[in-house]
Amino acid sequence: MRAARARATALVFALTLFGGMGGTGTGPPFPPRPLAPAPEQMAALEERRVLLRTPPQTANGSRTGRAEALVLFEQPRDRVLELLAAPARQAEYRPELKRLEVVAHANGVDVVEHEVRFMLTRLRYWTRQTVDREAGRIWWTLDPERRSELAALDGLWELEALGERRTLGRFTTRIDVGPALPAFLQDYATRRRLPEAMEMVRRWVDSGGRWRP
Repeated sequence: MRAARARATALVFALTLFGGMGGTGTGPPFPPRPLAPAPEQMAALEERRVLLRTPPQTANGSRTGRAEALVLFEQPRDRVLELLAAPARQAEYRPELKRLEVVAHANGVDVVEHEVRFMLTRLRYWTRQTVDREAGRIWWTLDPERRSELAALDGLWELEALGERRTLGRFTTRIDVGPALPAFLQDYATRRRLPEAMEMVRRWVDSGGRWRP
């Protein structure tokens, strides 16, 4: 069990740092919601800068595979969006990446090839990126036209300006590695590693893209 948990946490960490951004062009994979946290959550966020939240239940009452976090960035919203929407720059804060290449671009959607390494395993997958700059949203999913070594990978960044120099971001993701890892192990790994992954993103963004892990 300990070995399985270690493999799960390593894999989820490799995927959580965006896992690649993408979209089908039809809209975000999760319904956008108001970002404003409760006052007590905002106080905690001011102190910690990264805060996990319980995602809403799906239509069938399940939260399996889903995770959500709030991140407080010390950069203007347009700058945060510019940095997070650049697929080729993910290698700057994702040390597990073995390969990252934008293989296609059409109608505002980038198709990105990823190869990550974790422990003694390598995983290859393709994602599609869509950015809605006016709404401050970036969303991602697996490219349906290519065969990836994952059952599902979806996510969404939603960004809201807090004054001229600060930004509140909500990160939502769903990861399903498939039958190789039971759902409870994937959920355990996501809860354990998501704060660390979001902290790496925050430090990179707050540095203007200069920080390296």
